[in-house]
Amino acid sequence: MKKMLFLLALIGCNQPGNGWPDPVPIKPVYIPTAEDSAKVLGPFSRIHPMGKYPEMIKDNVNRQPELKIEEWLSTPVPLADFGRALKPGQAMEMAAFGGGLTAGVMNGGITRQSQQTNYTNLLAHQMGITNFAMPLFDKEHFNGTGYYIYRDTESGYPNWDRVINNTISVTTESPSTIPLYQGKISNYGLFEGSTEWYVPGWGCENCDLPTLLASRFKGRSPDELPYNFIVIEEFFDRWMFGIQTTRQIGGFDYSFNGSIMDSGRITDYSINYHLRGKKGVIFTIPRYQDLPYMNWYSMKEFQNAYITFDRNGTADGVIDFLKPFSMIPTAKLHALCERFKGRAFSANFDDIEVIDYGETYESDPQLFYNAKIREYATEKDLAVVDLFDLYQRIHQGGYRTDDGILIDGTEHGNFFSSDGIYPTALGQAVIANEVIKAINRHYGAKIPLIDIAGFAEKTRIVFANQ
Repeated sequence: MKKMLFLLALIGCNQPGNGWPDPVPIKPVYIPTAEDSAKVLGPFSRIHPMGKYPEMIKDNVNRQPELKIEEWLSTPVPLADFGRALKPGQAMEMAAFGGGLTAGVMNGGITRQSQQTNYTNLLAHQMGITNFAMPLFDKEHFNGTGYYIYRDTESGYPNWDRVINNTISVTTESPSTIPLYQGKISNYGLFEGSTEWYVPGWGCENCDLPTLLASRFKGRSPDELPYNFIVIEEFFDRWMFGIQTTRQIGGFDYSFNGSIMDSGRITDYSINYHLRGKKGVIFTIPRYQDLPYMNWYSMKEFQNAYITFDRNGTADGVIDFLKPFSMIPTAKLHALCERFKGRAFSANFDDIEVIDYGETYESDPQLFYNAKIREYATEKDLAVVDLFDLYQRIHQGGYRTDDGILIDGTEHGNFFSSDGIYPTALGQAVIANEVIKAINRHYGAKIPLIDIAGFAEKTRIVFANQ
């Protein structure tokens, strides 16, 4: 009886009065349904780094091509001098290999317009060569794989709409395929692909998306093309795949330095197979920290933060905020940042979502790999396109093109597209100029640079902050 009276007394003492604040509702955690997933997910959703999260993609929308690239591509250019890149009397025949950058990924997809504005196509125009053939999507299916556009949000953290009209078809058979490309191919760029895909006998069992994209080229081989100049943009997609999928990053991981740790040099058979004594260019690897993708969710937005992660067990790793680290963007990180922006932040993550100080060091391309790329270029007489230096300078701010255009590498700037990884059309033009500079410098060539301001004006590119 005494216990009962005591309990009633406690209840009475704890009744809210007029001075009590109203309870603050907690925002419910959104869990996407199967219907949500069906609405926004498709076979190409992984091209965009956030495309696999239905809660991040709000609507399906229709869009028409915005740029007038055909008009610019039809503009005549001064005759180029290729220097010692060609033997006397040779005509230029260029072939390109690489990942998403070379394939024309933009805004988390590949479209006819993003292919036309690809740096290799712009380079071919400035070279004055008319035999370079991009494997363009047909005019009816101009939106290709579909793509994503930023939408305004109250929090400032990104969400996207997905463009779905006039896209290519995908067969329901196994394995799935997309329409076969008919015509000459000079650009063999492939998202998450590389030169390996075009070596006879090579195959990949667990590469569903690159396999689907490569089905356009089924039965076709670069060996059909008598090319004498090669573009090799080989390593960046591998680096990005590595930081997104490796639980404990180490120097011997294949994505980060693994192929050079044993021999001390680049020995990739596939590159040598396609190179075979030809002249060309090869790209260094930029730091992923210089991408908007890795800066969407800055920890500077919080009063303080405490982050743990599951290294070998549960919450047994702790982030040291005094040392460099990165967070892989996910729907979970997005939800937490929205909820706690401007306040204290405390959370535990899976190891794969966190790149701590040691992993940051091991995955730095400047640690080993870029030096080995330069050594390989010297050995093979290749020009070096220093994307590492370009992206770093753009990230630091204040970078201007030779004709004075300010390049903005932030989230809504003019260099990177809405996927936060691959460039806009203007960014592709800037990269094309870096390729031209590298060729001119290394081979004593005289290829005219793109007038970036004129390119933007003629193609109707709109950008601010100039």
